[in-house]
Amino acid sequence: MSAGAGGGASGGRGSGAGGGGPNRWGSAVVGYAGLARAQALVGAMPLEEVFTPAERVRSAGGRTLQHWAGRLAAKRAVLRLLGVPPTAERLGQVEVLPEPTPACRGDAACLDGHPPAVRLTGRLAGLDGPGGRIRVSLSHTAQRALAVALRAGRLPEDAAGSAVRLPDTARSPEIEEDR
Repeated sequence: MSAGAGGGASGGRGSGAGGGGPNRWGSAVVGYAGLARAQALVGAMPLEEVFTPAERVRSAGGRTLQHWAGRLAAKRAVLRLLGVPPTAERLGQVEVLPEPTPACRGDAACLDGHPPAVRLTGRLAGLDGPGGRIRVSLSHTAQRALAVALRAGRLPEDAAGSAVRLPDTARSPEIEEDR
């Protein structure tokens, strides 16, 4: 839970047994009602450690606090899924950005909405499992953001060539992304 934002997290397993199976899930809620700045969502944690440079660019630029809260809820849900405590360092190793589609060009901002994609870095890299992927679903109300993270196998839309993946350099703050 963040100090100023309120919220919670839970996680568990569906009908599968054993660790890391396809039925494992994590969820998180981040409250943002009455808050004025993104820093209030993370309390004493440095905003620059919790959010990657690309996430800060994506959430800034005229966006509301709802965008920051949704991204934070997604990060917490992923950490809950992985069974990892939400420290600033670990939150910063979970990057949540829109997933480009085949219709998007990697060199220009796209005005279509895109599902969130999760990228694990640092010590968390590789914890999404071989051949698998962590998927996140986000929802918002006027006061809270909710995220659910699932570990899933490959889907048809994950096939080679069906989705455009931006290289890491395209996620840097120097490139205007989805503004």
